[in-house]
Amino acid sequence: MTSNGTYYDVYGSGSPIVFIHGSYASTSTWKKMIATLSKKYMCITIKLPGHCGTPDPDDFAAPSLETEFNVIEDAIRQLTDEPVHLVGHSYGGVVALALAMKGSVALRHLTLFEPVAVAVLAESGEEAAALALNQFLKGYRDAVSHDEPYACRGVIDFWGGTGSFDSMPEALRDGMVPFTANNIRHWDLCQSTIRPMDDYHCLAVLTTVICGGNSNPIAQIIAKQLHAHIPNSCFTSIADASHFMVTTHAEACLAAMQGS
Repeated sequence: MTSNGTYYDVYGSGSPIVFIHGSYASTSTWKKMIATLSKKYMCITIKLPGHCGTPDPDDFAAPSLETEFNVIEDAIRQLTDEPVHLVGHSYGGVVALALAMKGSVALRHLTLFEPVAVAVLAESGEEAAALALNQFLKGYRDAVSHDEPYACRGVIDFWGGTGSFDSMPEALRDGMVPFTANNIRHWDLCQSTIRPMDDYHCLAVLTTVICGGNSNPIAQIIAKQLHAHIPNSCFTSIADASHFMVTTHAEACLAAMQGS
């Protein structure tokens, strides 16, 4: 492994794969998958600002995805001249998709594990799902503003299913609490990253969209709408998996990621 000590780690060598983790998460998200992939590929794990010991972003007052883009673009410039396979999970999927749409990085493939691109709901006419999402978010934001203990439980259980948070080790649950402000920032960006669905028809890169068969229906709707509007895309549902599939169903995720 090599590292610049700040925003990325590198495992293995070969064609580059860039991994972007989600909110309330870290690069350990990819540990099981990289154990296999690093035997054949150069695996670059991005540390999102405010995660994995990196400095908090300085744009809380006016969040911008350019903060994340700068980190990822800089890592790619430093490490490779080849087109990359860009992989994102959850909020990381939102970042990966937006970066692909920006077109500033040469891509050979884009893989999205349940991107929480919630603005897609209203733009694609999924009004009931958009309403349910907004109702959840109102309650979650209220809980955070009132400093409710373990407000983060709401997000983990919303995407992973009731009881997901309580099933985690206590140390992991406690470790999530300091990331609440960053998670609110991520929600702000997810909700504000709005583009007409027709824009996705311009995304030419081969794209794989993956979700869990047991995932929140809202996550499944987002994934299916993206697949429907990205022309060169394929869709995979992993049976018995839910939102945190990249750790709980790593082998199936590898097969879906490599089999398209």
